[in-house]
Amino acid sequence: MFLFDSEAGRTYGCAFGEFPSDIEVQCLPPLPNPRTGARGERSQQLERLVVAGATVRDVDTAGREALAVALESHSDVFSERVLLHTCHRVELVAFAEVEEALVPLPDVVHQISGLAAAERVMLVAGGLDSAVLAEEQILGQVRDAYSSSLEQGQTGPVTNELFRRAIRFGKRVRSFAQPIGDRSLADSAARWLEQRLTPPDGRPLRALVIGTGEMGRALAAHLGARGARVTLASRSADRAERVIASLPHPERHQAALLSQALAVPLSYDVVAIAVRDGIGRLDASHLAGHPPLVVDLSSPGSVTPAAAARLGDRLLDLDQLGVPGDARRLAADVEQRLRTEARAEANEFAEWLEIRANGDAVAMLRAHGDDVRRRHLMHLRLKHTLDQEQAAAVEAMTVAMLGELLHAPIVRLRRNPDAAARVREVFGIE
Repeated sequence: MFLFDSEAGRTYGCAFGEFPSDIEVQCLPPLPNPRTGARGERSQQLERLVVAGATVRDVDTAGREALAVALESHSDVFSERVLLHTCHRVELVAFAEVEEALVPLPDVVHQISGLAAAERVMLVAGGLDSAVLAEEQILGQVRDAYSSSLEQGQTGPVTNELFRRAIRFGKRVRSFAQPIGDRSLADSAARWLEQRLTPPDGRPLRALVIGTGEMGRALAAHLGARGARVTLASRSADRAERVIASLPHPERHQAALLSQALAVPLSYDVVAIAVRDGIGRLDASHLAGHPPLVVDLSSPGSVTPAAAARLGDRLLDLDQLGVPGDARRLAADVEQRLRTEARAEANEFAEWLEIRANGDAVAMLRAHGDDVRRRHLMHLRLKHTLDQEQAAAVEAMTVAMLGELLHAPIVRLRRNPDAAARVREVFGIE
C-alpha cells in the first residue's frame, strides 16, 4: 500500500491495514520526488560547498593523522567549516563565501564540491559510507564534530543547515537499522576476538582494556560478558571506576591508572586499546612470554612497529577493520532506498541554498514551513500505524493548517518583496 503526498510530491511505502500473515511488510523510507536538477541549474553558491579528505580505504592510520593536521592548518581559508576526524576518516566539510577560496587542499585523496559534497555528508552521517553499514557510532561523531565547530564559531548559516539535515537523515537511517549483527567497530573487534580466543585451563580469561571512551566501554562489556576478568586502565581513576561499576559483576573487575598498567610486562590473554592522541603505547617490552591477542582501535595507532612485528596475526588494528566485509545492519533493498533518499536530501538542501541566495522571502517561508510539516509527519509515521484514510486526513489537515497560518504573512510579504531579512529574523531561518 502506498500513500501519495501531493504537497511534497512524494510517495510513501508503508503498511496500512491488514495483510495476510504469510506476507512480510516493512515500512520503508519515502520514495523521493525525482527533482534532481542539473548541476548547471543550481545556484553557483552550491559549488562553494566542498568536502575534502581521506578514509581508511585510501590511506593508513598514520597518513590520516598527518592529513588531519594539514587540513586543520588550511581550513581557515573557509568562512564556514567542520572537521570530521574519527578513527576511520578525516574529512573537512567547508563553505567558502568567496569562490576563489576553493583551492586544492594538501594531501587529500578526494575533494568534491556542490551537490556531490552535500550528498556525501548525508551518506557519512547515515553510516552508509562506514565499514559497518549503518553503524551506531558515526552519528554521534558527526554531531560532536559539528557541535565543536559551532562552539568555536567556525560554522555559519550554510553548514548549520547542512548538518541539521544530515543529522536528521542519520537518525532516520538508524530507525531502519536492524538490531542484529555488528553495530560498531567494537562489535567487529569483539567478533574477531571470539573467533580466536581459546579459554585457558583452570582459570578465567584475563583482559586489559585501555581507554574509557565509547569503544573502550563496549570492549570491556563484551569481554566481561564472556567471563573475562577485566582490568580497565585510564589516565583518570574516577572514569575507570565508573565504567567498572557499570559492568555486570563489577566485583570481578578492577580499575588501574594507565601509567601503572603499562609499567611492567603484560600477562593478559587479551589487550584492547581504544585511545586518542598517542597515549597508551604498547611496545615490544610489554610482550614477555606468550603474546596476547591485541585489538588496537586507537587513532593514531598505539602499537609500535616492533610490537606489531612480534604479534603478527594476533594483532587487529583500525586499518584491518576498515576493509568492508559482511557487517551490515540494513537489508539490501532498504539500503538502496536510503541511498536514494540521501541524494534527494542533498537536492532539497540545494534548493534551500538557492532560495536563500535569491532572497525570495515567500519561497523561503513556504520552504521552511513545509520542511517543519514534513518532518513532524515523518515522526508520526515512524511511531504510529495509520490506515490509509487516517494518513490522508492527517496529511490534508497539516497542509490546511500551514496554508492558513502562512496566508496573511505571505500577503504582506508580496507587498514588500525586500522583507527577506525580517522573515529570517522572525522565523529563525538562517
